[in-house]
Amino acid sequence: MQSPARVGIIGCGKILGAYIKGCRDYQGITLAACADLDRARARAAAKEHGIPEALSVRALLARDDIDVILNLTVPQAHVKVDLAAIKAGKHVHAEKPLALDVRGGRKVMEAAQAAGLRVGSAPDTFLGG
Repeated sequence: MQSPARVGIIGCGKILGAYIKGCRDYQGITLAACADLDRARARAAAKEHGIPEALSVRALLARDDIDVILNLTVPQAHVKVDLAAIKAGKHVHAEKPLALDVRGGRKVMEAAQAAGLRVGSAPDTFLGG
């Protein structure tokens, strides 16, 4: 049996709660850590949602035991965060949109393909508010 994918969350804003609820429904993943530019927000999110660790973004990306980055940052940061995660050897799933323009989306997809990693992007709920 394959062990659950260990997920690190970057971005602990308003949408986090919906993702936490959804993640709890899947046995194939484990929420391992979270990070936010506002470290206090990350610590509060970890405490509220039972996430084992709140880290800096850099520390989260450096962790060898994180398989997937769940990118819940603002859309303007998606490409930068996704590329950093891919560079760190992590698969990525980003809250929609994947990028603000086609060029950014292509950069992410090309980097992932070159690294042999996967990228996903979708809203937390179908046509959610």
